[in-house]
Amino acid sequence: MAIDELRGRRNRVELVLAGDRAGSRRHRELVAFARYCITRIERQIGETGHWMVHVAPAAGGFKSMIVVANTEAVATGFDAPLAIWDAMCRVEERLLSVRGTR
Repeated sequence: MAIDELRGRRNRVELVLAGDRAGSRRHRELVAFARYCITRIERQIGETGHWMVHVAPAAGGFKSMIVVANTEAVATGFDAPLAIWDAMCRVEERLLSVRGTR
């Protein structure tokens, strides 16, 4: 894989970590986790374009919102990775159902 292609893939994921003061390491870890989830999903459905992942503290944990290809999912979890995972699973279900109706 060419370096430019790899950069292009990495730039397709935008992660906003609101209200968290843990620093850049936590941000990098969450971006890596989100990319892992996205890669897993896109193996089944193909490349979908730009992914926006928004994570913020919420009552009892964290809230995550994922937006991709006119599809949006919101989920909560006890920690940020769980919130991301739950929202990714919901997005995956919706993308698969859209793909199945075509």
